[in-house]
Amino acid sequence: MDTVWFEALHEYLASQEWYDTIGVFIESHCALFETTSSSTSGEFDHGQYTVFREFTEISEQILNNMLSNLGGSLSLLEQALDEHSTLPPTGPRDDARKAMISTLLTYDSFPHFCEMMRSKSSKIDSATTSYYDVNDLDKLTSMGFDKAFAISALNNCDGDFDEALQYLFDNPPSSPRDASPSAPSAPVQASALPFEDFRNTRPQYNKDTKEQVNSSVTSALNKQDSMRRRNSSIATEASAASSTPADQTSGNSNATKTEQTLDYMFKRREQLTTEITEQRKVVVNFTKNPNRVSDDHLEELYLFLKEMVHNGDDLAKHKQKIHTYVFSRITPSQGTIIPNLLSLMLLENEDYLLQKNINRLLSGESLESVLHDQAGNNSTSSSAPPSGPDTSELDVLHRQHALELQRANEALEAEADRQRRKLQEQLKNKRKNRLKQCKDSNMLDEEISRVERQIDEDNAQALSKLDEKLASRNQQTLAGLQTKQIRIIEETARLNRKLTPQELDAINDDIAAQLRDQHAIDLAKMREALDAEKSRQRAALQARLRNKRKKILATSPPPSDQDIADSILNIDLEETNGLNDIDSKFSRQMYNMVQEPTESFAAISTGLRMAFDNMESENWMDNLAKLHKLHCTNLTTMQSSLMDEKSKQQSNLQARLQAIRQKKLTAAMKRGATPEELEEIEAECETFEAKSRDKLEEKFRTHISEIERSFMEQHNTEIAKIGDPDSIALEKLVAESTFDYESAAAALKAAHDRDVSKHDSALEDEKKRQEDALKEKLAKRHEKKRARMMGDGMTQDEAESRLGKEESQEVKFLRDEWKLEEYIEGGVERGVWRVLKTAGGTRTLTTEESKEEEKTFSNSDFSTANWGWGEEDVEDDEGKRRSIMEKHTDATIALVNKLKDERKVSHNKLRERLEAKKRKRMAELEEGGANSEQIDEVEKELEEEAIKERIQNDRMLTMSEHKAIEEYEFGMNNAAEGGNLNTYELLDEIHSDYKDEREQLQHALMEEKKRQKAELRRKRKERKKEKRRASVVAALEEELMEEDNNEKNLEIEVARIHKANQESKATLDMMMHMEQARQKEALQKRLMRKRAEKRRNSMVAGAGPLTLEPLNR
Repeated sequence: MDTVWFEALHEYLASQEWYDTIGVFIESHCALFETTSSSTSGEFDHGQYTVFREFTEISEQILNNMLSNLGGSLSLLEQALDEHSTLPPTGPRDDARKAMISTLLTYDSFPHFCEMMRSKSSKIDSATTSYYDVNDLDKLTSMGFDKAFAISALNNCDGDFDEALQYLFDNPPSSPRDASPSAPSAPVQASALPFEDFRNTRPQYNKDTKEQVNSSVTSALNKQDSMRRRNSSIATEASAASSTPADQTSGNSNATKTEQTLDYMFKRREQLTTEITEQRKVVVNFTKNPNRVSDDHLEELYLFLKEMVHNGDDLAKHKQKIHTYVFSRITPSQGTIIPNLLSLMLLENEDYLLQKNINRLLSGESLESVLHDQAGNNSTSSSAPPSGPDTSELDVLHRQHALELQRANEALEAEADRQRRKLQEQLKNKRKNRLKQCKDSNMLDEEISRVERQIDEDNAQALSKLDEKLASRNQQTLAGLQTKQIRIIEETARLNRKLTPQELDAINDDIAAQLRDQHAIDLAKMREALDAEKSRQRAALQARLRNKRKKILATSPPPSDQDIADSILNIDLEETNGLNDIDSKFSRQMYNMVQEPTESFAAISTGLRMAFDNMESENWMDNLAKLHKLHCTNLTTMQSSLMDEKSKQQSNLQARLQAIRQKKLTAAMKRGATPEELEEIEAECETFEAKSRDKLEEKFRTHISEIERSFMEQHNTEIAKIGDPDSIALEKLVAESTFDYESAAAALKAAHDRDVSKHDSALEDEKKRQEDALKEKLAKRHEKKRARMMGDGMTQDEAESRLGKEESQEVKFLRDEWKLEEYIEGGVERGVWRVLKTAGGTRTLTTEESKEEEKTFSNSDFSTANWGWGEEDVEDDEGKRRSIMEKHTDATIALVNKLKDERKVSHNKLRERLEAKKRKRMAELEEGGANSEQIDEVEKELEEEAIKERIQNDRMLTMSEHKAIEEYEFGMNNAAEGGNLNTYELLDEIHSDYKDEREQLQHALMEEKKRQKAELRRKRKERKKEKRRASVVAALEEELMEEDNNEKNLEIEVARIHKANQESKATLDMMMHMEQARQKEALQKRLMRKRAEKRRNSMVAGAGPLTLEPLNR
């Protein structure tokens, strides 16, 4: 094939005719050859090969037609292509020919064809994204939108700028900085929260977050100090060099020094450029998930911190301002951006100052003035050049502290790893034992798998909690160490010398004191919060029960006195139980909440006491952890015991308050008080109860705070004793460490004795005030009542007698309140003293200690009240006084003996009745031929019923005895002062013979309840197992039924299809017969028409006319 053919073929391949056929085919089918994420370049499918075959047929047909017009053929073309493909090119014409040959050969190779189609597809995709104006793109990028998102928006909107802008507003990208390069070492918090806008909310951040920001600000201050010291060092060297005689006489030396300084500045600025770029990448990463700080907030934080750094503000003085501003825009989990932003600010500020000083040096200013101004500008304390310590000494301190932190971190991580391995081993053994129990109990495989999954989840949670706890402890320990290091550096810089051991100890003591005070404040805040919530719940409970009492008293017609007394007693019992439940619940919460701040305090104290030379021993860290654990255990045990004692005191106080309330209400109802007077008495009781409870709460709070402070002081003292880690001092200290309970108890006893000596004088004014207030209130009340009684026809003597009785009752009630206040005063000290003497409730009091308790707290004025109402109320005749007292004593003894006899008779009757009932029931069982199991079951039922009846009988007797004592006390209301009764002491004396029996009954009742609960739990577990087995069996049965239903449905479907086929076949047969009949009828009609046509034709041909014969022939 000659050259003319090749030129004609080249021109034809570049013609419009070839493009209209082959080019259009390629552009319309190239989308099938796009490379997806799941396919590779060497993978093809049958659809692509079918396109290749179609393309080959079309191209061969077109080329064959073109070659036939030139007198050639495809076979000749193939020979020519093979010959020319092996020849080397000799010029531009041969290069063009080679390109054409490679193009034609591409059409004959399927892989080459696929690559060509994919290349064409990518070119078309890239060509379709350029329908926008460059100016519109520049406008969008200048507005802060990312270039890629702006191009996409313009292409989607066909280049319309307004529509593209609206599209970007409606569909904003995740962040305009997402296209920025990311730093591989950028810190990413896995636990960061999704982005939330906190701009319009109140700033909320906890102590840990605040300390994190404080440490970031401190780190920034240290970096500023480092930069200041470096610039100060350069300035000092320049000053020393310029002050030498040789430099004063030679300008070349100054010029050389300036050049060296400029060289250092240029190199430093190159380093800063790299550092700033990397730091910006780190900051930009915070606009991506999972941190997701919004762009607006990032810019606001950046400008806020940059303004403070650029203006030279003291960051230490503006910590609170930084807290408020930062956490009004980001969440606490995003707080790690602050140290990165501060680092970026300092780098940019240093770069700015370097550029400024470079320009000044180049403009001709002296080196000394420039460097001193630079040092002054970088100083955070003053504008003058610093005169701090030797930079070499500070650098040594920094290196020493860095090594100390590294060793401390290694020791803490080793200890954490040891504890984690220990916990893993424990969890592994528990898992093994649990699975063994499941297999031994013949559990199903599904249940064992479920238990195994649950155990794995629980173990993972336990390990996660341990990791969080250890990480927090290590962080707080290192924070304490860093706090000490910062103080050491500050003092070293201030004194311009190395610190002495005494000064180092003073720093430790100062920081420990601040830490202890902060810990006490934190505990007090938590306790106040819990106390406030507990008071709220107590008030809600009492308000509900108070309304319940009012409804009972306001019932119409009014109930009997017995019903009212029973109802009030039940309500008081409900109130006591509810208040006890609330106190116990909050006592447990306090016990749990105190552990976290105490452990935090211990961890930070560990960091404060760490030294550079005692980080090698892992045993030392282990013993130190044991010491802290021992302190935490002792403290929590003491706090728990004090809370239990507090709950006990509150229960006793509540019982006495309820007795006073009941006495007042009973007396008011007996004298016919109006509903308004009853409500007034209720309000007075509520006020007095709130005052008494607050007083008890305040007393306990004071004692608990003092004991906690003593614990913390001993903790610091023992930590301070730790010396060489190789010595056995720490191990011995751990073995012998205990709180000095005896000293604390002795101090409490001494304070109690001092309070007893000052008691009469301290409370005399308060008693006088209460007496005057009561007299004034009674005078107003009696004046109204006297007028009403006189109006009802009562004589003046009768009215005065009734009012006198009411006054005597009110006086007695006031004295009861004074007694109760005295009980609070003495009871709190007594309870706390008892807790201290028993080492936090871990042992019991000895006989000598019990005697000491009775001597100290029972014979004082706190437990007895001998105050009188007034001298005018006391009889002058001593003989009459003694007679009244003797009568009162005899009557009281007679009442007690009478109630004892009644209780004994009631107990004997109940015992006889229960025995008779048991004998009768056993006789019935024997006659019925019951077996031993049935007899045992009936005996248990009878024992349960007997316990319940005995307890109920004891309660009814106690109520009747209480009522009898109150009636007797009401009859003795005009007796002498000493005639006042203590109802609870009389009840204790009456019940003295039955105390052991009552305790046994209560114990038996509790054991029976426990047995019933255990039996109920066992039955519940059995029911659950049966349900699980039934559920498994039901599931299997359901699967079998479903399979049977599927088979039935399949048979039904086959029958339906068969029936439909039969119907279709019948329909088709019927239609075929109808079509055959129709065709047959049409054929007959055509034949009849043909015959008729033949007849007519025969008549036309002369056959003669046809004659019609008559039809009736």
